Amino acid sequence: MIKFLTRNPLIDWSRNGIALLVSWGKKFGTRGDRRGLALKALMFILVIGLGLVFNQTLVDYNDANRGVSELGSATDETNLGQLPSVIPMVWQGLGVFLSLVAFLTSLWISDKQEEHRRGTIVVMSLWIAAAASLLAWLPTDVLATKQAISGMALAGETPSIPAYLGKLLLISLVILSIPIVSMVYFRLSLMDRYVVHSFLSPFSFCLFSFIAIWVIADLANNASAFAGLPISRMMTFYVVQVPFVILFVMPIVTLLSALSSLSKMSKANEFITMVGTGRSVLRILLPIFIIGAYSSFICLAFKYDWAPSSVGYKEAIMDTAYTESIALKQGTQIIKDVWARRGWMHVNEVNRRTWFVGKIPYELSDEMADIVVWQLGENDQPEKIWKARRAKWVWDAQPPKWVLTDAQIYVYDEEQIPRLSSSRVLEIEDWSETPWKVLSSSQNPDFLGIPGLSMYLNAHAEAGPRSLAAFRTNWWYVFAEPASCFALVLVAAPLGVVYSRKGVMGGVTGAIGVFALMYVSRGSLVALGHRGTLSPFVAAWTTNLIVGGIGVALLWFRARNRDVPKISELAKNLLSRIRKSST
Repeated sequence: MIKFLTRNPLIDWSRNGIALLVSWGKKFGTRGDRRGLALKALMFILVIGLGLVFNQTLVDYNDANRGVSELGSATDETNLGQLPSVIPMVWQGLGVFLSLVAFLTSLWISDKQEEHRRGTIVVMSLWIAAAASLLAWLPTDVLATKQAISGMALAGETPSIPAYLGKLLLISLVILSIPIVSMVYFRLSLMDRYVVHSFLSPFSFCLFSFIAIWVIADLANNASAFAGLPISRMMTFYVVQVPFVILFVMPIVTLLSALSSLSKMSKANEFITMVGTGRSVLRILLPIFIIGAYSSFICLAFKYDWAPSSVGYKEAIMDTAYTESIALKQGTQIIKDVWARRGWMHVNEVNRRTWFVGKIPYELSDEMADIVVWQLGENDQPEKIWKARRAKWVWDAQPPKWVLTDAQIYVYDEEQIPRLSSSRVLEIEDWSETPWKVLSSSQNPDFLGIPGLSMYLNAHAEAGPRSLAAFRTNWWYVFAEPASCFALVLVAAPLGVVYSRKGVMGGVTGAIGVFALMYVSRGSLVALGHRGTLSPFVAAWTTNLIVGGIGVALLWFRARNRDVPKISELAKNLLSRIRKSST
C-alpha cells in the first residue's frame, strides 16, 4: 500500500505542490515585515471575497439557464429574455483577475527595500485593488438597478435618482480614497507620520476589541435562535451587521484613540518637543483632525444605506432563525424565507379594494405571503375575494401584472352567497396597486437610508408634517451621526494634551463626560424630532454643534498654551458676574 502511494502520480503532484508553497512562504516570509504582511493578507481576502461573489453569480446564471432550458428551447426569443445578463459575470471575472494581480504585486513588498520603492509598490497594489473592487461592484449594481435609474423600480416605486446616484458616488469615493490616503501618507513628514502611528495603534486595538465585545455579547443573547441551525446562518447574520457595528463603535473608538495617543505623547514630553521645533498646537494636531474627518466620511458611507438596512435585516433574520429553530425541534418543515414584518393592511379607496398581507418581504419587490384581497361593490358589500399563498408583482410584463400562487377566488352573487374556485397560478392585469403602494406605509424610518427616506418623502409629500417628522428627522440624522466622530476628536485632542498624571485622568474623565452627554442629548433630541416637537434639522444636528463647540473652545485654550478651566472655576466666575450685574 505504501509503495502504491509513493508511486501514485497524484501523490507526487500533491507533494511537489506543498513543497512549492512552503518554499514560496519561506521566500516571501523573509522578504516582508508586519505592515507588509497586513497588506498581503488584505489583498488575499479581497481575492477570496471577489472570487466567491463571481462564483455565486456563475451558479445563479447556470441555474437560470437550466430553468429556461426546462421550459423550452433556449433559441426561443422569449426564453432568451428570461436569462440574466452575462455582463455582471464578465466584469466580476475581470475584477477577480485584477485582485489577483494586486495580491501578486503586494508579495514583492519587503522591509529591505528603500522607503520610496516600498511606498510605490504599496500604492500600486492598492490602486489595482481599488480598480478590481470598482469593476466587480459598480457595473453589476448599475445593471441590477437600471430600472431605478430610468424611473421604474422593481416594486413600482418612483425612486429618488439623486439619492441613488449619491450612493454610487459615495461608495466609489470610499474605494478610491484608500489608495489616495496611502499616497498622502507616504508624502507626510516624519513628525506627521509619528502622530499618525501614535493614533492608529490604539485605534486598531480599540476597534477590533469593541467589535469582538459586541459580537460576544450579541451571541450570548441570540445563541438560542441559532441552536441546531447551520453555522453559515450565524455567520451570515454577523457579516450583515458589520456596517452597523462599525458605525456604532466608531465615535467612542476615535475618542479613546485620540486620548490615548496624545496622553502618551504628552507624558513622554514628545508633544513639548514638537512645539519646540516651531510647530503650533493646531498644526501638530492636524493629522488627528484629518483622521477624525476621514472616520466620519467612512461612517457616512455606512450610514447612507448599509447600516440602516442591516438593522432591519437583523430583526428579519432573527425572526426567521427562531422560526427555523422551532420547526427543527418540532420536526416540521423549515421555511427559510426572511420576512421583514407580519400583518399589514392597505385600503385602496379609489378602486374599493382592501389588502391584507400576512408576511411582508424584506425587499418589497420579492414575493408576499398569505395575502387576502377584498373587492367591494358600490354598496360596500364584497363582490370578490382573493386568497393566495404567495403574490408576486411582475414589473417587466406588458402590461405589469400580479401572479398569485395557490389562489382561491370567492365570487359573491346578489344575495351575497359566495362561489368558490381555485387556481394553481392566477394572473391579474387590472389591479392598479404595486408592492410600493400596498406596503410603503409599513416602512420603518430607522431601517431606511437616504435612498429609501427620499423615496418615501417624495411619495408621501401630501401627508401631514407630524406623520413625516420621523422620516425627515432620520434623513438629517443620516448625515449628523457620522459627524459625531469628528466632533469627539475636537474634544479629545485638547483634553489629551496634558503634562502630568493628574491631568491625564482629568482629561479622560472630561472626555467620558462629554461622550455621555452627547449620547443622552442626541437620543432625547432625535426623539423630540420624531414626535414633531423640534425641527428635523435642529433635532439631528444640535448635539454635534454643542459637542463641536465645546471642542473648539477647549482648542482655543490649548492653542494659547493655557490650562483648560475647571467647571467649578467657570461656575464661580459666572456667579460672581451675576452678583456684580445685580448690584
